[in-house]
Amino acid sequence: MGAWLGPVLFFALGPVAVLLLHSAGELGGVALSTLSGEAGALVNTLVTALGAAAFALALGAPLALLLFRTDLPFRGAFAVLFTLPSAIPPFIWGMGWISLASPRAGYLNRLLGEGVLNIYGAGGIAFVEGLAGLPLVLLAGAAALRRVDPALEEAARVCGASPLRALLAATVPLTMPSLLSGAVMVFLMAVSAFGVPYILGVSATPPTRVLTTRIYELVLLGGEGSLARAVVLATVLLLLTPVALWVTWALGRSGRVRLSAGKGVSPRPFPLGRARIAATAAVGMAALLLVLLPLGAVALTSVQRSFGAALTWESFTLKNWSGVLFEARTLHALGRSLLLAAGAGLLVCGFGLASAVLQRQFRRLGAGIEALAVWPYAVPGTVLAIALLLAFSRELRFILLDRIAFVLALAHTPWLLLVAYAGKYLALGTRNSSEALAQIDPTLAEAARVSGAGPLRAFIDAPLPLLRPALFAAFVLAFLSCATEITMSVLLVPAGSQVLGTLLFELQSYADPAAASVLACAFVVLVLLGQGLLSLARRRAVEAR
Repeated sequence: MGAWLGPVLFFALGPVAVLLLHSAGELGGVALSTLSGEAGALVNTLVTALGAAAFALALGAPLALLLFRTDLPFRGAFAVLFTLPSAIPPFIWGMGWISLASPRAGYLNRLLGEGVLNIYGAGGIAFVEGLAGLPLVLLAGAAALRRVDPALEEAARVCGASPLRALLAATVPLTMPSLLSGAVMVFLMAVSAFGVPYILGVSATPPTRVLTTRIYELVLLGGEGSLARAVVLATVLLLLTPVALWVTWALGRSGRVRLSAGKGVSPRPFPLGRARIAATAAVGMAALLLVLLPLGAVALTSVQRSFGAALTWESFTLKNWSGVLFEARTLHALGRSLLLAAGAGLLVCGFGLASAVLQRQFRRLGAGIEALAVWPYAVPGTVLAIALLLAFSRELRFILLDRIAFVLALAHTPWLLLVAYAGKYLALGTRNSSEALAQIDPTLAEAARVSGAGPLRAFIDAPLPLLRPALFAAFVLAFLSCATEITMSVLLVPAGSQVLGTLLFELQSYADPAAASVLACAFVVLVLLGQGLLSLARRRAVEAR
């Protein structure tokens, strides 16, 4: 317990506590007039986050019904397409929509007329963040629809209701709390977003600044009082997290559906009838416009000599790919990202497995152990980065027995980024390990103990082989999340060095969108390969059972 609890408290929760204490001390030193000048960033944050949640709910609710409750053709393929935004970083979706709807150079504006579409500003940020969060609403609705007893619709039909009326009166009200809970999670994701608000808000006319981009600007300026203001804004952003999580918990509790004991659920697909063709065309058009078109725009930009050039055969080239992928700084950033992501994945699996074992050993403390491991995942990346900068801005010295001194110097080193990655995504290892360990019969380890094995040998021989698929899934998820992470990387990467996320951010924001699109395509390929490995691992795990 001590070996697990010490690092978690010191590296994950301790910095946040330091941030809160520092904010309380700085609040008196920062003038209220200065803080009132940042009210616009808070208002923009709430407006864009609420807009993203509303868009995801408005689109996700009918899609959940069509994909998981009706006899719509190609439901499986459509479900994969609409859940793809959760696997690809939102920053790449923002890049795709810049290529499509930039007022002057966007591909759609070249067809419709210059300035018809404008992706910049609060509306564009809400749209892209809502698209990136759409799977949260969609999957929450799918889970709720699977829990609803079809006998409720049958009872409504017996009372004289039409199939559509029975669906709307019996099923939809029971799934609405889960859909709203997913929308709240979209709100929380949009509040903590940095990449999309930066490329779509800071470049807007006039600029649309949110809390995360304002914190980045204050840290980047480094002037007198800038850090104090950034700390206060980070605290405001942090306080939005428990409020949103409480709303999610309340909605989830109100939407809980209890089934009769021993009664299975086998919902019958709702027949669309004559509307089947029209519904298929509408869903297909939505998938084309919202998912395939932005990714296609990124791929098209990557083979152009320069973004905004006329679409002729002479404007296409593959030099961007060879020039970016084989460039020295790209290779250095790739190597650094892979090492940090692999190290963070191993730490996430190790500490996640330890937390799952501790939850089983100390059942009374299980909820607290899980909360300690999962809570950093809900902290916005910008807040966690500021907290780590404050906590480890100076060297920490520990003296043992007045003779041995230990010096911990994490500031301006890649180790601080490794700590941020491992703390942020520890929840992935904890949840995967806990769920897998709960399905393993404890008598397996007891049988090994009876045969003469020690506690460690019994665990290695009995439960651990069965936990390998869950640990592999946790490692892949953590690896992909860390390799494509941008928010914490931009704030914590040491000067003079880069990772893939910061290189992508720099190329898109300051240098060359065509070169950035090459990296974005590489990110998409990496994510798809990771998802393929996860699917293969799950399939083998099912076959093994």
